[in-house]
Amino acid sequence: MKEKVGQLKEAIQKLESRTKKIIIAGVAILIVGAVALALVLNNRPYEVLFSGLSAEEAQQITAKLLEDGVDYRFKDDSTIMVKKDVLDATKAALVQEGYPKSGFTYDTFINNAGMMTTDADKDTYKLYDLQNRIGSTIRLFDGVKDAKVTIALGEESKYALTDENKEKSSASATVIMENGGSPTAEQSAGIQRLIAKSVPGLEMEDVAVFDGNGVDVSEDANSTSNSSDAEEVAQVIEDQIARNVMKVLGPIYGEDNVRVSARAIINMEKLIRETITYNTPEKINDEDKTGIVSKEDLYNERSNTGNAAQGIAGTDSNADTPQYNTDGDTDGAAASSESVSREYLVNQIKEQGQVDPGALDDLTVSVAINGKGFGSLRESQIISLVANAAGISAEDQETKISVASAPFYEEDDGKDEKKGGLADVKVLGIPLIYLLIAAAVLAIIITVIVFIILRKKRDKAEEEELQEQLVFVPENNDEVVKDLNQELQEMQNDRAMELKKSVRDFAEENAELSAQLLKTWLNGGGGDGE
Repeated sequence: MKEKVGQLKEAIQKLESRTKKIIIAGVAILIVGAVALALVLNNRPYEVLFSGLSAEEAQQITAKLLEDGVDYRFKDDSTIMVKKDVLDATKAALVQEGYPKSGFTYDTFINNAGMMTTDADKDTYKLYDLQNRIGSTIRLFDGVKDAKVTIALGEESKYALTDENKEKSSASATVIMENGGSPTAEQSAGIQRLIAKSVPGLEMEDVAVFDGNGVDVSEDANSTSNSSDAEEVAQVIEDQIARNVMKVLGPIYGEDNVRVSARAIINMEKLIRETITYNTPEKINDEDKTGIVSKEDLYNERSNTGNAAQGIAGTDSNADTPQYNTDGDTDGAAASSESVSREYLVNQIKEQGQVDPGALDDLTVSVAINGKGFGSLRESQIISLVANAAGISAEDQETKISVASAPFYEEDDGKDEKKGGLADVKVLGIPLIYLLIAAAVLAIIITVIVFIILRKKRDKAEEEELQEQLVFVPENNDEVVKDLNQELQEMQNDRAMELKKSVRDFAEENAELSAQLLKTWLNGGGGDGE
């Protein structure tokens, strides 16, 4: 290999100064052109994604864009811009996830009308453009075949004495799915939110969505907002729980050696509860099973037959034995009945309360510790610490808390940081580093070709020199001529064999580069190797 490199250096040194300059200029132009093309393609114009955003929501959207690997720019504190080629797809993905909750989705102003166009015509053009752009965005949703959007803007009242200043705006969207069905509830809510945020003053409840069969599939704005609110509240609680647990375990193991993840389930339903508590009476003894009586009905009936007491009603006689005079029938029969109905004032406490949305229904916590064990603490002690920090009861801590220890994965220092750069820049979908490699291969090919051409020129010059020597040989000296011709033929054969051997050795020692060269030649000299 060193011999080949030495031969290549020697060949380059033998090149003329002009040839060297041409080769260097060609390689430089190729590299500069590739870099310039990459910079141009990676600095394509940015367009407005969302405008009029609050600072908090702008931060949430940018975090989502970073997670999805989408490049963005800030025009001001409330406007986010992305590249034109990913504008519609990015907008569709964010709208389906509930963004934005503030601001406007599009800048509807266009300035392509002529000087003679009236303001009413310009407003109509804006509306047409807005409807088409919203429809094109909806068509990017999964499974959507076509979408048509119609917007009816509210008009200012023309009467001075009316109480209503402006009619409400409304809109509708007809969505045709590829399978002939209806869009999902999430898609319907996303479409309503997209249209509502595209028109100032348009409420989500004033947007209707229909499928290809004419069925209204609109979603209730309150139900969709509850879902997003539940996620936001859960995120706040999860972050707070994770911080509390980290405050407990961080000083023991180090914050870099502890990972905490909390999962909260929030109930956004509004409940009204009524509770009645009764005070039970005191028990006579342990066998007393009576409870609280609120109402009691009794009925008793008695009858008696036989000799009835007779006599005249009056006072007792003066005898020692008292006598009782009772009335009775002559036949000696008697009957009586008794009916009692009682209502008791029961001692009770009646309470009525309201449970607001946002109640915590469930909470689980997972903790991972770097290492092969838990150090000076036991697993049960760690679970108790986490339970107290997260507010989980002792009865539920075994099922709500998971703790594990294992060595954390460590990346090789410096290797990942060195990656990127040119490898992240693409030209026409091809990484720039590959194009530079192809350019280097092309430069080697050009050098080899120039080397072969110069070698042929040198061989030709030597051949001409021999021919000139043959001119001075006497014509009758056939043996001398024959010897010279044979010598010349052997010289040519030796050079051809030497060149073949050099190429063969180069191919054996650089098989991968030789394959790339052959592929490039077969493709007509293209630099991408495809």
